[in-house]
Parts: sequence; C-alpha cells; structure tokens
Amino acid sequence: MKKHPLHIAFLWHMHQPYYRDPKTGKYILPWVRLHGIKGYTDMLAAVEQFGGEGITFNFVPCLLEQLTDIASENEMDLYFDLSQKTANTLDQAEKKIILKHFFSANYANMVQPYIRYRELLRKKGKGVTDKQLDQVCREYTTQDFLDLQVWFNLTWFGWAAEAKYDLIPGLKKKGRNYTESEKNDLLRLQLDTLKEIIPAYRSAWQEGAIEIATSPYYHPILPLVIDNRIASISQPNDPMPASGYNRESDAALQLSRGREYVASLFSMEPVGLWPSEGSVSPAACELAGKAGFEWMASDESVLMATLQRSDRENMLYRNYRTEDNGPTIVFRDKILSDAIGFRYSSNTAKAAVNDLIAHLSKIAESPDKNEERIVPIILDGENAWEYFPDGGYNFFKELYSRLRKDKRFQLTTIGNYISEHPAKETLPSIFPASWINGSFRIWIGDPFKNRAWDLMADTVNAFEEQDKSQTDSDSLRKAHEWLLRAEGSDWFWWYGQPNSSDFDHEFDYLFRANLVEVYKELGIDPPEDLSHPITEETKIEKDIALFPISPLIDGKETHYYEWVGARVINAGDSSGSMNFTSSLMERLLYGISSDCFYLRLDFTDKAPDLVMPEIYVIFTGLHQAILSIRNLKLNEDIILSWQAEKPPSEECLAAFNKVLEIGIPFTNLIPEGEKVVEFAISLKQKNLEVERWPREGFYICPCPTQEYLNSNWVV
Repeated sequence: MKKHPLHIAFLWHMHQPYYRDPKTGKYILPWVRLHGIKGYTDMLAAVEQFGGEGITFNFVPCLLEQLTDIASENEMDLYFDLSQKTANTLDQAEKKIILKHFFSANYANMVQPYIRYRELLRKKGKGVTDKQLDQVCREYTTQDFLDLQVWFNLTWFGWAAEAKYDLIPGLKKKGRNYTESEKNDLLRLQLDTLKEIIPAYRSAWQEGAIEIATSPYYHPILPLVIDNRIASISQPNDPMPASGYNRESDAALQLSRGREYVASLFSMEPVGLWPSEGSVSPAACELAGKAGFEWMASDESVLMATLQRSDRENMLYRNYRTEDNGPTIVFRDKILSDAIGFRYSSNTAKAAVNDLIAHLSKIAESPDKNEERIVPIILDGENAWEYFPDGGYNFFKELYSRLRKDKRFQLTTIGNYISEHPAKETLPSIFPASWINGSFRIWIGDPFKNRAWDLMADTVNAFEEQDKSQTDSDSLRKAHEWLLRAEGSDWFWWYGQPNSSDFDHEFDYLFRANLVEVYKELGIDPPEDLSHPITEETKIEKDIALFPISPLIDGKETHYYEWVGARVINAGDSSGSMNFTSSLMERLLYGISSDCFYLRLDFTDKAPDLVMPEIYVIFTGLHQAILSIRNLKLNEDIILSWQAEKPPSEECLAAFNKVLEIGIPFTNLIPEGEKVVEFAISLKQKNLEVERWPREGFYICPCPTQEYLNSNWVV
C-alpha cells in the first residue's frame, strides 16, 4: 500500500486592532508600522530564502487598511510623528511619552545587545513614576533624546531589512551621536519597507508560493457578536453581561467586507478564514459559508469538545465538513503550535527543529500512516519572533530547509490540501469556543469585560432605535462603522484578567471613543459612563510588599501560614499579547527572611505523569548565577548545582514532595548594599526549555535590608 507524505500546513496569523483615534484621525500606537518592518517583512523573506513554499498567511483586513494608509503616508501613527520631530523642539509632554514608551521592545534581544540603548534605559531608570519622569527629562540631553528616537526605530527592523539595506547595520555600528539627517533617513527607510509588503505578498500568492487567508474585518469574536450569551455553554459558572448582544447582521458584514477588501488589495479572492482567535459556533460557520469561504480553522480543543472524545491523535489530523452548511474545517495542533509560539525561542534553532520534527515523525509513523493526513500548525505570525535572539532567522532556515528535504513531509497550504483531499466526515454541531482553553473567557465572563459588553448593548439599543427611522442616512452609516470597530476583540482582551500591558489606557480609550462616535453620529449625547475608564484607573502595577517568612524546606506545605508574606504568581497571571495555554507549573511563590531567599514551585496535576523537568533559577545583576535542580523524583535525593564566578559561600537547600521548596542564602546572591535580586525560572526537558517564568525579563525581589524589614513585618 502506498505510503503518503504527512502534509504540514503552517498558518501564520497577522493581526493588529484598529488604532485610529476618532478625535484626531491619528493612529495612536505604532505596532502596524513596527511589525511591518520586522515580522511581516521577515516572514515572507523566510519563505523565499529557505524553501518555505506552501505556507498560508492570514491577514486581518483592518491591519491591511492601516498598513496601506501608513505606507501611502496618508496618516501616520503618533510615535512616528514623535520620532520625526527634531529633538531640540520636543516639549515636556512629548519627552515624557518618548521616555515612557520608546523602550517598548523585547529587552533581551532588542535593547540589551546595544550598549547605547542600554545606557539610555539605565539613565531613565526602571519603574519610574510620572513625577520622576520630569526629573529624567531634565537630566536627558538633546542628544540623548535624538539617540533614543533612532534606537527605538532602528531596533525594530527585522533581519530581512537589515540584510538588504546598509543603513541599518551602519547605524547600529555607529551606536550613538546620531544626526537628525540620519534619523530621517531611517524613518524614510521604514516607509519604503512598508510600501513593499503588500505587493510582495501579492506576487507570492499569484505565483502559487503561498496562500492568503483572512479574518472578519475588525477582528470581532464572531460567536459573541452573533449572540454573546453563547459563552455560557463553555463557561457555565462565569457571570455574564446583564444585557445580551445580538448582531448577526454585523457578523455577516464583518465577514463579507473582510473578504472583499482582501480581494481588492491582492487581486485574488481569499477562500480561507481564520475566524478571530479561532472562535467558532454553528451560526458562525454557517455565516462563513454564506460569505464564500471554502475552509476555516480552529483549535483541537474545539474538535475534542465537539466529538466528546479524547483520542486526539486519531481525530485531529484530518479535515471535516461542518454540519451547518459552513466551510470545510481543520483544527490546529495545540502542542506544536504553542511550542513554536512560546517555547522554542529559548532554545537553539537546531534543538527546536529537532523537537518539532520528532513530534511530526511520531505522527507520520502512527497506525493510519497510509491515509492522507494534515497537521495544521497555526499561531501568531508577528509577536513570537521578538523572543528569538535573531528574530527567528536560524529557526526558519533550519525548519523550512529540513522539512523540504525530508520526503516523509509535504509543506502545503490549507487551501491546496482541502482542494485535493475533500473531507470525508461531517461533524456534529460544533462546540462554541475559541483556541484559548476551549472557551471565550479572555473576552467575556470577567466583571470588566462584562461591563464593556453592557456598554456595547446600550449603544446598539440607541443605534437600532435610530435605524428604524433613518434607514439610509449618511450619519447612520458612519455610526454603524464606529460600532463595527468597537466589536473588535482586542478591547475585551485587555480588560480585566488575565492580560495587561503598558498600553491598557490606550485600548480602553479607543474602545470608549468608538462608542462615543456612534452616539455623536446619531445626534445623541453620549452617556456619562463612556467618559470614565471601564477599569477603575486602568491597571497600574504597584510594588508588592513581602513580609519575612521562614518556611521549612521539606517539599510540603507544612502549615497554612508557612508562606504567608510571600508573593504568589499563578499561571494565568502572566500578561502579554500572546496567551500561554498549557503549563507544567501552576504557581510560583517567592519570599525573604533576614538572610535567605525562598522559592516554591507548585506543579500541575499532570506534571507527575510526565518526565519532571530540570529547574534552573537564573539570577541576573551584579552577581550573575544559576542554580540548577535535577532528579525531581519522590524519595530520591535532589541534585543541586551552582554556576557562578564564585562558589556559594553557604549551602543552598531544596526539597521536593508535593511541591518544590528552595532556600538560597542571600550571601550567595548579592554584594553588600544591593537592594534587589532579579531572577527567572527556566524548566527544561532533555536540554530543551519548555517553560519560563516570567516569559520575558525577570522578577524583582527586594533584598532584606534593615530598612525594608523594619517597614514590612508581621506578628
């Protein structure tokens, strides 16, 4: 019997929300422009240079609209304007924005490698208050601000542009004392790079090297726009908004307009759909079919919930017909997709690709290896690469070239596979959920998210009342457009738990501003509630006081109060624009005594069934050190190893039973007078990092100075 190759279908999803400020017309955040010169440019270059033909790219229409607008110089983002302004003419408010946000890049890979950029950050300081920024503005020279303007825009260029344009490595080599002319040349190069993106992708699609799919226009969560009460199916215990939201006509319009807009830009009609966040429901699938989409994709958790089965390997790697007259559907392999998105960046390219191919090899050798099968690997196509030291260059070089050479595998676009291998099975009514944990909890079910939905419902009530009497007015059409923008998923993503960023204020503002414009176009005074942030003040991280603790290092929670006074970080607390969906650890605690730094790692229920990882506690700062902890097995001795310039002055302790407890004397860590310890936790299996806490950067723990202990104590 003929053995078929295993079809590998990568889908890289490109998405940014609609950043236009209704009041000024400016785009208030720079991420379309900055991801354009990095991820959007690099990803296609990887296909062209490393043999990645057969890749699917998904572009959200409102991202493409902004990209076209900025590349055409019709309207720029606020950060471009601040970058372009002559440094000696910046006012105090502009200087503070630059100081606050022009270090917004992955520290390890985009700031730390560059001496001058690090120097500028050190001069600004970490965690400074608004009042302290006034003082920093006085200490920064005009040349400091000019160098910062250059470095923020320079560091975001990806590897493809750097290899193509001599200006980029030239400015990096110069390092400091830039001129206004050099800055303007760099900004002009950004715009020239952006102008090339859509034509390059258009040519690649027309030549058959790639496929382009799309999403609903403003990236709404379709099932929630159709009827947000559907969330109670996957979240039966979560509170829901007081008012329902039912705009099926909007969901249909977001789909049809999105498809039409992409066709107008690329001169080809997209037939594939990545519904926003992989979110599906029976009604959403039906609308996708009516809009002309031939295939769509979601997550394996949706498939398993739909089939009420747990044998994922037998069910996952095939395409299905949707019952409700919708398109053919495939489901992402969560393990492989999340490995690329969240784990591989901390490993060498060779180790990462070895791991991926080992997984694919097991799938290829499974009992049904003689059947045609597809492995959909679907993930964010822009944010992950900031975490790779080289922007993903060596990973893609290794990945695409090795898959292309290995006859067991065949790279394929999802559209090609669907066309050549029609679905043989029909699903029962699809389970309504997203790619994140098989629910919609990221967008609904939290008090702040629910409050946003209630404000949406109130706005819709006003809109629909006017719609009855003004069915064809220009103001009604404009009001409807603002409403469609407010339906975007990103506003809800950043409200409440678990996500937060330095731009929470901006996301909250844009959401409310869009709704305000609906009322204005209708000739109605906006409600007072839209004048105030939905979260109390939007979330501002405050220092968390630690009280002295003295746990017994025995690997058990000896008594309830043993760790009271420590900081507690749960797996769901990690914030950022990418969501980590699986974890070996469920909780991290850290605390101090007068002479010791304590850690406690709580593992998930699944962890004991797996090969327990090696633990690496990584300390940075003046005394860089690594404590490795191996042989985490019950009733066996733990193996501790200390790696640093100097041997430990005192013995470290660790014990594992139900939890892992660690005690590290402060004399091993800090020189006298140091006020903080910065650390991270790395979990490795077979020398491959599988998890890191925090995902980026380091936790900061205060040192037990007498002053600190005197101000933080408990009886």
